[in-house]
Amino acid sequence: MFNLVKWGILTKVVPWTGLFCVVKLGLHWLGWQPWAFDPLTGALFSAATFVIALILSGTLSDYRACEWMPSQIANSLETINDTNQVIAARYPDYHPQILQQALVDVSRSILDWLKEGKEFTVVDDSIDRLNPLLAKILELDGCAGFVNYMQAEQSKIRSISRLMRGNRDTDFLGAAYVLLWLFIGGSIFALLLIDAEQFSENLTVSTFMFTLFVYLLFLIEDLDNPFQYDGKSSVDVGLSALENIEIKLKV
Repeated sequence: MFNLVKWGILTKVVPWTGLFCVVKLGLHWLGWQPWAFDPLTGALFSAATFVIALILSGTLSDYRACEWMPSQIANSLETINDTNQVIAARYPDYHPQILQQALVDVSRSILDWLKEGKEFTVVDDSIDRLNPLLAKILELDGCAGFVNYMQAEQSKIRSISRLMRGNRDTDFLGAAYVLLWLFIGGSIFALLLIDAEQFSENLTVSTFMFTLFVYLLFLIEDLDNPFQYDGKSSVDVGLSALENIEIKLKV
């Protein structure tokens, strides 16, 4: 309930809500609220709500598609290591620790890229370093099938990590933000200019609606980059699967 991460977006919205209240009070004091709530204003709010719901739905769908990526990479790393241990059990002279440490390095490179802001080349390099280790396994009789299976998992890791890179570097929405800002800006402008018989009621409802609109705007922008990890995001994709597999595989 009191997890600060959950309330992170609201803490960013509250100062803007305070500014809205000050401007609303100033306009009321100056008598610059010529509008009354009518069907046209209601249509504007309905259109803004529809646009927000439409874009939020699309962003959530893309976010859900990203949630499984760290877990899938962790599963592939563990699968390669399982095969590595099978080979070690079959060939007593084979030492699995070298490949196992290389898998730890892959996990660590992805975490460093995401959380520490390192270049993506560290991820590509760590995946490429698996190749000579797999080549050594080919020297063992009857292990070609094992290597093919491990390379398939290696390919999955490379493909998913590059998908993560694309999702991190590219906005899902792009030009849709123009429409979103247009309707939210128009709705806020209307909330400032609408007058009512009871100003306290007008201020309260307008403030709640403003907070809702701005909160949803921040939420959509946050969801649009699920791999941010800059200390400002409240809805980043969890990396516990990668962290756990790194601990499990450490030699």
